[in-house]
Amino acid sequence: MLKKLFVFVMVLSLVLIAASPMVPNDSPPGPSGTFGSAFTIQNMSASIANCSYQFFNASGIAVYTSAGFAIAAGGSSFTYVPSIGALASGQYSGVVSCDQQVSAVVNTGSADSGGSYGAVSNTGTTWYAPNAYSNYYNYNTNFVVQNATSSTVDVTVEIINTSGLVVATQSATGVPAFAYVNFEQAGLAGLSANTSYSAKITGTGALAVESNIYGQGAAVNQLYSYSPFTSGSLIAYTPVIMNNYYGNITALTVQNLGAAIANVTVTYGTGLVQTQDIAPASAYVFYTPSSGLPTGNSLGLTSATITSNQNIVALVNEQNSYGRAASYTGFASGSTTVSLPIVMKRYFNYNTSVTCQNVGAAATNMTILYSNAATVTQTSIPANGTAIFYQPNETGLPDGFNGSATITSSSQPIVCVTNEDQNEGILGTTVHDQLFSYEGFAAP
Repeated sequence: MLKKLFVFVMVLSLVLIAASPMVPNDSPPGPSGTFGSAFTIQNMSASIANCSYQFFNASGIAVYTSAGFAIAAGGSSFTYVPSIGALASGQYSGVVSCDQQVSAVVNTGSADSGGSYGAVSNTGTTWYAPNAYSNYYNYNTNFVVQNATSSTVDVTVEIINTSGLVVATQSATGVPAFAYVNFEQAGLAGLSANTSYSAKITGTGALAVESNIYGQGAAVNQLYSYSPFTSGSLIAYTPVIMNNYYGNITALTVQNLGAAIANVTVTYGTGLVQTQDIAPASAYVFYTPSSGLPTGNSLGLTSATITSNQNIVALVNEQNSYGRAASYTGFASGSTTVSLPIVMKRYFNYNTSVTCQNVGAAATNMTILYSNAATVTQTSIPANGTAIFYQPNETGLPDGFNGSATITSSSQPIVCVTNEDQNEGILGTTVHDQLFSYEGFAAP
């Protein structure tokens, strides 16, 4: 049986234009610039995966279908979309179909902005997004919603304030099969500047959703991208929490999906504890620089475990003073094997780092196996502790490496996040957003 992933692709000479604040349209909103996409598919199975992919326009018309291709067990396939000569400039949604379990990560960027997210395999009729902004200290949001069915669907976006009240609604009717629609919150009636909201997205059929947070004014070119949530849990894990760690900081947003007040506790890897009551359907931001956590290159990186009496979801936004920006979503559970479709060592000046959190009850060993067969092991990672695999330091990887990896834990469940950045030489201090972040995929 074919397994499908749903992706959103922006290619070639695409100029991002702010959409109408009240009605979604076919122009992708976000920072201005010429954007292109690349995506990597990783085969998570022990057998050869036979795959293909299609791109769809906003009318649901399949404008490109790839030839079939095979991915070796544990291997990956990289596609740079602007190199597809038969595909015209524009924004597209996509569907990847394979006969084995696969994962995929999409990177979309320009010379000054970039965002990354994991392709969606588990679609749903209801999605939750912790952040929704209209000029929130120079940040706006949008949602790109794909119809994941073979029939038309209607879509509704509800914007919710911190008291749990719906303050604005956006809708689209008759969205064609596999097509996408853009919902832009900038200037949306009912939203106030410098006020944080959350969102609930529903459809009359299954949807796939991608969210963007993008800057304007002093934050211009910063782009955060992620896939929102179809459900929550009573616990969430976030492997990367930073307080001036090599100049990087984080903000942790927790959204309450329950019908009652959520009593939320955040326990950091250092042992620091924060608590907060969050109203139903609303969200709260735990800003790391205000947390009291240690700072600096040796102490400023930790993890967090979030618990609640109501179902919650967690989103982490990363940034630094050089305009870098990225998002990743928290995990409801871990696994002993995690797949990472994209790892790089000085690939067109990009490097990756992989941070894994031990979410078990005892210490564990973690081993990373790269697609070129190189391996590295870190031992005795304590419960709630983290291990960092920094690819530029890996002697088994050649410069120019662009591949995939699998991390295994010897005894305890783990969760992992990968950051991609141009962080060496003069590019490390260049003011532009070339930071991308994505969540590792639990093995089937």
